[in-house]
Amino acid sequence: MFVDIADSTMLYERIGNATAAAMTQRVLAHLRHLVEDHRGGVIKSLGDGLLAAFPVCDDATRTACAMIGIQDQHRLRLRIGIHFGTVIEGIGDLYGDACNVAARVQQIARPGEILATQALVDGLSPDLRGRTKPLSNVAMKGKAAPIRVHQIRADDDTEDAIESTTLGFSLVTEAGGPMMTLHLAYRGQDITLSRTLPRVTIGREDNSGLRIASRQTSRQHAVIDFTRESFLLTDHSTNGTFIRSGGSPPVVLRRDSTKLVGSGLIGFGAEALDEGQDHVVSFRGELA
Repeated sequence: MFVDIADSTMLYERIGNATAAAMTQRVLAHLRHLVEDHRGGVIKSLGDGLLAAFPVCDDATRTACAMIGIQDQHRLRLRIGIHFGTVIEGIGDLYGDACNVAARVQQIARPGEILATQALVDGLSPDLRGRTKPLSNVAMKGKAAPIRVHQIRADDDTEDAIESTTLGFSLVTEAGGPMMTLHLAYRGQDITLSRTLPRVTIGREDNSGLRIASRQTSRQHAVIDFTRESFLLTDHSTNGTFIRSGGSPPVVLRRDSTKLVGSGLIGFGAEALDEGQDHVVSFRGELA
């Protein structure tokens, strides 16, 4: 199981390094106790997250649910990914395909969400299996076939988790040099993402940074991150994200990621045919 504190970089910017570091350590200590309480072991800390292992699938799942349950206490959100498989134990670490899959599943989870593979779900007791909801098949590096991913509700009374969307990010070069910006346009609204506005939420929810007035769009749908000098869009939705750029064939994302390059259209929940559609946002990257 991989656990990550969502948006930890923004946390450090918002409350300062010392305060954020102390908060992170308190959260990780709490997570460590939850792992140990459920017969698991923390293999290593990962700065703003941790890697843990458990003897059975139920223990890992109950731990993940308990972790989601303490989020509000710490005023943050966690991303959790779980997989079942054989690992190789090293000194203070685990290796092997199972670890790689669990890490990938955690990366595509939304803040506050638990995702698990089919292999994990197959090993659950009936009561916990009843909390799972199948999502899409996810292509993973090194895997010949996609892997089925499931969402796990943290509480029996939890309503079906909302679907979702976030967009945006800036490429910052050396101080004083040119900066890559990403321009988004939707129904007369224009948002320019840059160093001063590195992220904006996009979705059907009223509190979205850019609200999409379409039932095809999830309330929260995707995330665009600036990573390794590129804009990376990761889909978190049920219906998928459809990207058209230049004359290239459309790219369809379902719980997967791709780089945004050049200019084009993004369809949140359905294919993007033209800018006039109520689920379509146009994008354009340029140096400023």
